[in-house]
Amino acid sequence: MSRPATPLKGRHIPVALLVLGGMAAGAVLAPWLAPYDPALQFDLVRLRNAPPSGAHWLGTDPFARDLLSRLLFGARTSLLVGGVAAAVGMGVGVAGGTLAAFLPPMAERLLLGACDVLRTMPRLLWYLLVVLVTGALSPLPLALVIGVSAAPAITRLVHGEARRLRRRPFMEAALALGIPAGRRVRLHLLPHLRPTVLATGVLLLADAMALEAGLSFVGLGVRPPQASWGSMVQDGIPVLESAWWVAAVPGAALVLAVGCAARVADALPARGEAWR
Repeated sequence: MSRPATPLKGRHIPVALLVLGGMAAGAVLAPWLAPYDPALQFDLVRLRNAPPSGAHWLGTDPFARDLLSRLLFGARTSLLVGGVAAAVGMGVGVAGGTLAAFLPPMAERLLLGACDVLRTMPRLLWYLLVVLVTGALSPLPLALVIGVSAAPAITRLVHGEARRLRRRPFMEAALALGIPAGRRVRLHLLPHLRPTVLATGVLLLADAMALEAGLSFVGLGVRPPQASWGSMVQDGIPVLESAWWVAAVPGAALVLAVGCAARVADALPARGEAWR
Protein backbone atom coordinates (compact mmCIF):
# COMPACT_ATOMS: atom_id res chain seq x y z
CA MET A 1 0.00 0.00 0.00
CA SER A 2 1.36 3.43 -0.89
CA ARG A 3 1.93 5.92 1.93
CA PRO A 4 -0.59 8.77 2.31
CA ALA A 5 0.60 12.33 1.82
CA THR A 6 2.11 14.24 4.74
CA PRO A 7 -0.76 16.00 6.56
CA LEU A 8 0.79 19.47 6.95
CA LYS A 9 3.39 21.55 5.22
CA GLY A 10 4.25 25.24 5.24
CA ARG A 11 6.36 27.31 7.55
CA HIS A 12 3.52 29.63 8.62
CA ILE A 13 1.35 26.77 9.86
CA PRO A 14 2.65 26.83 13.47
CA VAL A 15 1.69 30.50 13.79
CA ALA A 16 -1.83 29.94 12.43
CA LEU A 17 -2.29 26.87 14.63
CA LEU A 18 -1.00 28.79 17.64
CA VAL A 19 -3.51 31.60 17.04
CA LEU A 20 -6.40 29.16 16.64
CA GLY A 21 -5.25 27.22 19.67
CA GLY A 22 -5.06 30.41 21.72
CA MET A 23 -8.59 31.35 20.66
CA ALA A 24 -9.85 27.88 21.54
CA ALA A 25 -8.14 28.05 24.95
CA GLY A 26 -9.64 31.49 25.58
CA ALA A 27 -13.08 30.17 24.68
CA VAL A 28 -12.79 27.14 26.96
CA LEU A 29 -11.43 29.21 29.85
CA ALA A 30 -13.79 32.16 29.29
CA PRO A 31 -15.63 31.73 32.63
CA TRP A 32 -12.30 32.10 34.44
CA LEU A 33 -10.58 34.61 32.14
CA ALA A 34 -13.45 37.05 31.58
CA PRO A 35 -13.30 39.89 34.11
CA TYR A 36 -17.09 40.31 34.15
CA ASP A 37 -20.31 38.56 33.29
CA PRO A 38 -20.74 39.14 29.51
CA ALA A 39 -24.37 40.21 30.02
CA LEU A 40 -23.65 42.54 32.94
CA GLN A 41 -24.60 46.16 32.21
CA PHE A 42 -22.66 48.88 33.99
CA ASP A 43 -23.64 52.56 34.28
CA LEU A 44 -25.54 53.29 31.05
CA VAL A 45 -24.82 56.99 31.40
CA ARG A 46 -21.09 57.04 32.19
CA LEU A 47 -19.88 53.73 30.76
CA ARG A 48 -21.83 53.48 27.53
CA ASN A 49 -19.35 53.08 24.59
CA ALA A 50 -16.49 53.77 26.99
CA PRO A 51 -13.00 53.60 25.40
CA PRO A 52 -10.42 51.03 26.58
CA SER A 53 -9.28 51.63 30.14
CA GLY A 54 -7.79 49.87 33.13
CA ALA A 55 -11.21 48.64 34.24
CA HIS A 56 -12.33 47.66 30.74
CA TRP A 57 -9.30 46.71 28.63
CA LEU A 58 -11.20 46.72 25.32
CA GLY A 59 -13.85 49.25 26.27
CA THR A 60 -17.60 48.79 26.54
CA ASP A 61 -20.45 48.50 24.04
CA PRO A 62 -23.64 50.59 23.59
CA PHE A 63 -25.26 48.64 26.44
CA ALA A 64 -22.33 49.32 28.80
CA ARG A 65 -21.16 45.70 28.72
CA ASP A 66 -17.50 44.78 28.92
CA LEU A 67 -16.14 44.02 25.44
CA LEU A 68 -13.33 41.71 26.59
CA SER A 69 -15.77 39.50 28.48
CA ARG A 70 -18.13 39.38 25.53
CA LEU A 71 -15.26 38.68 23.14
CA LEU A 72 -14.16 35.63 25.16
CA PHE A 73 -17.68 34.26 25.46
CA GLY A 74 -18.36 35.11 21.81
CA ALA A 75 -15.38 32.92 20.89
CA ARG A 76 -17.18 30.03 22.56
CA THR A 77 -20.17 30.56 20.29
CA SER A 78 -18.14 30.94 17.09
CA LEU A 79 -15.79 28.02 17.74
CA LEU A 80 -18.57 25.75 19.00
CA VAL A 81 -20.68 26.40 15.91
CA GLY A 82 -17.68 26.07 13.58
CA GLY A 83 -16.32 22.91 15.21
CA VAL A 84 -19.62 21.06 15.47
CA ALA A 85 -20.68 22.11 11.96
CA ALA A 86 -17.36 20.89 10.53
CA ALA A 87 -17.63 17.57 12.39
CA VAL A 88 -21.23 16.99 11.29
CA GLY A 89 -20.69 18.08 7.70
CA MET A 90 -17.52 16.04 7.27
CA GLY A 91 -18.95 13.01 9.05
CA VAL A 92 -22.07 12.89 6.89
CA GLY A 93 -20.20 13.87 3.72
CA VAL A 94 -17.38 11.33 4.10
CA ALA A 95 -19.81 8.54 4.95
CA GLY A 96 -22.10 9.41 2.04
CA GLY A 97 -19.32 9.93 -0.50
CA THR A 98 -17.52 6.72 0.44
CA LEU A 99 -20.74 4.73 0.40
CA ALA A 100 -21.72 6.11 -3.02
CA ALA A 101 -18.36 5.03 -4.47
CA PHE A 102 -19.06 1.39 -3.56
CA LEU A 103 -22.78 1.25 -4.37
CA PRO A 104 -24.22 -0.35 -7.53
CA PRO A 105 -24.48 2.17 -10.41
CA MET A 106 -28.21 2.78 -10.05
CA ALA A 107 -28.05 3.40 -6.29
CA GLU A 108 -24.97 5.56 -6.80
CA ARG A 109 -26.77 7.77 -9.30
CA LEU A 110 -29.81 8.10 -7.01
CA LEU A 111 -27.70 9.13 -4.03
CA LEU A 112 -25.62 11.63 -6.00
CA GLY A 113 -28.74 12.96 -7.71
CA ALA A 114 -30.30 13.63 -4.33
CA CYS A 115 -27.13 15.48 -3.30
CA ASP A 116 -27.26 17.58 -6.46
CA VAL A 117 -30.88 18.52 -5.76
CA LEU A 118 -30.04 19.53 -2.19
CA ARG A 119 -27.05 21.55 -3.40
CA THR A 120 -29.33 23.73 -5.51
CA MET A 121 -30.93 25.09 -2.33
CA PRO A 122 -28.90 28.01 -0.92
CA ARG A 123 -27.52 27.19 2.51
CA LEU A 124 -29.00 30.36 3.98
CA LEU A 125 -32.44 29.17 2.86
CA TRP A 126 -31.94 25.95 4.85
CA TYR A 127 -31.44 27.98 7.97
CA LEU A 128 -34.32 30.37 7.31
CA LEU A 129 -36.69 27.42 6.84
CA VAL A 130 -35.59 25.88 10.14
CA VAL A 131 -35.98 29.23 11.95
CA LEU A 132 -39.44 29.68 10.40
CA VAL A 133 -40.53 26.30 11.78
CA THR A 134 -38.74 26.20 15.14
CA GLY A 135 -37.84 29.82 15.95
CA ALA A 136 -34.38 31.14 16.85
CA LEU A 137 -31.80 28.44 17.50
CA SER A 138 -29.19 28.02 20.20
CA PRO A 139 -25.56 27.46 19.06
CA LEU A 140 -25.66 23.65 18.94
CA PRO A 141 -28.81 23.30 16.76
CA LEU A 142 -27.47 26.12 14.58
CA ALA A 143 -24.22 24.19 14.10
CA LEU A 144 -26.16 21.05 13.16
CA VAL A 145 -28.12 22.93 10.50
CA ILE A 146 -24.96 24.47 9.03
CA GLY A 147 -23.16 21.11 9.03
CA VAL A 148 -26.02 19.18 7.45
CA SER A 149 -26.50 21.87 4.79
CA ALA A 150 -22.83 21.51 3.79
CA ALA A 151 -22.91 17.70 3.66
CA PRO A 152 -24.30 17.23 0.09
CA ALA A 153 -21.44 19.17 -1.50
CA ILE A 154 -18.88 17.35 0.65
CA THR A 155 -20.45 14.03 -0.34
CA ARG A 156 -19.88 14.93 -3.99
CA LEU A 157 -16.27 15.90 -3.33
CA VAL A 158 -15.44 12.78 -1.32
CA HIS A 159 -17.20 10.56 -3.86
CA GLY A 160 -15.02 11.86 -6.69
CA GLU A 161 -11.84 11.30 -4.69
CA ALA A 162 -12.96 7.85 -3.54
CA ARG A 163 -13.76 6.82 -7.11
CA ARG A 164 -10.29 7.89 -8.19
CA LEU A 165 -8.65 5.97 -5.38
CA ARG A 166 -10.64 2.82 -6.13
CA ARG A 167 -8.74 2.49 -9.40
CA ARG A 168 -5.33 2.71 -7.74
CA PRO A 169 -3.19 -0.47 -7.75
CA PHE A 170 -3.21 -0.87 -3.96
CA MET A 171 -7.04 -0.92 -3.92
CA GLU A 172 -7.19 -3.38 -6.80
CA ALA A 173 -4.66 -5.60 -5.05
CA ALA A 174 -6.71 -5.55 -1.85
CA LEU A 175 -9.79 -6.54 -3.87
CA ALA A 176 -7.89 -9.37 -5.58
CA LEU A 177 -6.79 -10.70 -2.18
CA GLY A 178 -10.42 -10.97 -1.15
CA ILE A 179 -10.29 -8.34 1.58
CA PRO A 180 -13.88 -7.35 2.56
CA ALA A 181 -15.16 -3.97 1.39
CA GLY A 182 -15.39 -2.53 4.88
CA ARG A 183 -11.80 -3.47 5.67
CA ARG A 184 -10.61 -2.07 2.34
CA VAL A 185 -12.30 1.24 3.11
CA ARG A 186 -11.01 1.44 6.68
CA LEU A 187 -7.41 0.35 6.10
CA HIS A 188 -6.71 1.45 2.52
CA LEU A 189 -9.16 4.10 1.31
CA LEU A 190 -9.72 6.35 4.34
CA PRO A 191 -5.99 6.96 5.06
CA HIS A 192 -5.59 8.27 1.50
CA LEU A 193 -8.72 10.42 1.84
CA ARG A 194 -7.35 12.02 5.00
CA PRO A 195 -5.56 15.01 3.36
CA THR A 196 -8.68 16.00 1.42
CA VAL A 197 -10.89 15.47 4.47
CA LEU A 198 -8.62 17.52 6.72
CA ALA A 199 -8.34 20.43 4.29
CA THR A 200 -12.06 20.50 3.55
CA GLY A 201 -12.89 20.20 7.24
CA VAL A 202 -10.75 23.22 8.10
CA LEU A 203 -12.38 25.22 5.32
CA LEU A 204 -15.81 24.20 6.61
CA LEU A 205 -14.78 25.33 10.10
CA ALA A 206 -13.90 28.79 8.75
CA ASP A 207 -17.03 28.92 6.60
CA ALA A 208 -19.31 27.96 9.49
CA MET A 209 -17.78 30.60 11.76
CA ALA A 210 -18.29 33.26 9.11
CA LEU A 211 -21.85 32.09 8.40
CA GLU A 212 -22.77 32.12 12.10
CA ALA A 213 -21.35 35.63 12.45
CA GLY A 214 -23.30 36.79 9.39
CA LEU A 215 -26.54 35.33 10.69
CA SER A 216 -26.01 36.90 14.11
CA PHE A 217 -25.17 40.22 12.45
CA VAL A 218 -28.58 40.35 10.77
CA GLY A 219 -30.34 39.17 13.93
CA LEU A 220 -30.97 35.57 12.86
CA GLY A 221 -28.25 33.90 14.90
CA VAL A 222 -28.05 33.09 18.59
CA ARG A 223 -30.48 34.79 20.93
CA PRO A 224 -29.42 37.96 22.79
CA PRO A 225 -27.92 38.60 25.27
CA GLN A 226 -25.72 35.59 24.46
CA ALA A 227 -22.42 36.85 23.09
CA SER A 228 -21.56 36.29 19.43
CA TRP A 229 -18.92 38.02 17.35
CA GLY A 230 -21.49 38.76 14.66
CA SER A 231 -23.98 40.36 17.05
CA MET A 232 -21.13 42.34 18.65
CA VAL A 233 -20.27 43.81 15.24
CA GLN A 234 -23.94 44.64 14.73
CA ASP A 235 -24.01 46.46 18.07
CA GLY A 236 -21.06 48.59 16.98
CA ILE A 237 -22.25 49.64 13.53
CA PRO A 238 -24.54 52.50 14.73
CA VAL A 239 -21.67 54.02 16.76
CA LEU A 240 -18.88 53.29 14.29
CA GLU A 241 -17.75 56.91 14.02
CA SER A 242 -17.74 57.73 17.72
CA ALA A 243 -16.80 54.33 19.19
CA TRP A 244 -15.08 52.36 16.40
CA TRP A 245 -13.62 49.79 18.81
CA VAL A 246 -17.06 48.30 19.52
CA ALA A 247 -17.25 46.82 16.00
CA ALA A 248 -13.50 46.63 15.33
CA VAL A 249 -12.64 44.28 18.22
CA PRO A 250 -15.00 41.40 17.32
CA GLY A 251 -14.55 42.05 13.59
CA ALA A 252 -10.78 41.72 13.89
CA ALA A 253 -11.15 38.53 15.95
CA LEU A 254 -13.42 36.99 13.32
CA VAL A 255 -11.14 37.95 10.42
CA LEU A 256 -8.11 36.58 12.28
CA ALA A 257 -9.81 33.28 13.12
CA VAL A 258 -11.15 32.71 9.60
CA GLY A 259 -7.85 33.80 8.02
CA CYS A 260 -5.79 31.43 10.17
CA ALA A 261 -8.13 28.53 9.41
CA ALA A 262 -7.89 29.28 5.68
CA ARG A 263 -4.09 29.47 5.95
CA VAL A 264 -3.97 26.02 7.53
CA ALA A 265 -6.23 24.64 4.79
CA ASP A 266 -4.08 26.23 2.06
CA ALA A 267 -0.98 24.47 3.38
CA LEU A 268 -2.55 21.03 3.37
CA PRO A 269 -1.41 18.94 0.39
CA ALA A 270 -4.85 18.13 -1.06
CA ARG A 271 -7.80 20.48 -0.99
CA GLY A 272 -9.93 19.19 -3.84
CA GLU A 273 -12.34 21.32 -5.81
CA ALA A 274 -14.46 24.01 -4.21
CA TRP A 275 -17.29 22.39 -2.30
CA ARG A 276 -19.45 25.39 -1.43
